[in-house]
Amino acid sequence: MAHKSPYHCLIWIDHRQARIYGVTEHELTEMAIIHGPDSGHGHVHHHSGATGSGHDALSAEFLKVVTAAVHDCTEILSAGPAEAKYALKSYIAAKQPQLDRKIAGVETFAKTGDRDLHLFASHFFHRADRMRPAAS
Repeated sequence: MAHKSPYHCLIWIDHRQARIYGVTEHELTEMAIIHGPDSGHGHVHHHSGATGSGHDALSAEFLKVVTAAVHDCTEILSAGPAEAKYALKSYIAAKQPQLDRKIAGVETFAKTGDRDLHLFASHFFHRADRMRPAAS
């Protein structure tokens, strides 16, 4: 049986990994875990004296794999605790403009557990769905 992509998709991302979830009103289904190249190092390297945050940029290959994992989703929420969610959004805008139109939001959220993550994502998508004009 072929896998059907979810309508709502949550990408929870930080510098070490991205977790891709399908989101419905009643369920959060983990679809993929993608590990970044820095996985296992414990922290992001900070460059002394660098302008900006001083953190290494996320790997383009990591962002490419994450992007490919959500290409069939209809609506996407990118979330995470720091800057990785914005790096992903910028990468998608530059490399996949048709996918960029599917991004419903970029939100800060520290993952505390699947239950909290599901509540956060389902509330976000519920609000977004209510804002959309009704189909005629």
